[in-house]
Amino acid sequence: MKSFKYWMLLMLVFALSAVVFADETGNTDGEVTAAKISSQLCQFRALIVGILPTIVLITFLLAGLIYIAGQTFGAEMKSRAQNWAMSLIAGGIIGMTAVVVAPLLVDICWHGKGLYQKSMR
Repeated sequence: MKSFKYWMLLMLVFALSAVVFADETGNTDGEVTAAKISSQLCQFRALIVGILPTIVLITFLLAGLIYIAGQTFGAEMKSRAQNWAMSLIAGGIIGMTAVVVAPLLVDICWHGKGLYQKSMR
């Protein structure tokens, strides 16, 4: 369990390193760096919105196939197949939540506006 905590910390450092190293040219101009960071966030948003729904659909289809295939076997394999299918469905729901929430979070970080400022317009 202790090593899992260190792996998660290491993954977080690598995930944030893309933002830190967005200005690889060494410019000290803050506007150039901000433009590159916002460009990286926009690319991340496009990646999430473009690819993740397809992966979620494939996950739902696999869950259905595993559930159907599990019904043809004995009781133990049937319960395992149901558990696998439910895990895939839970992962798909989490993925769809990420598809909905990621653009909102990128907009908040990119424009520096909170949800309350958007709703007051």
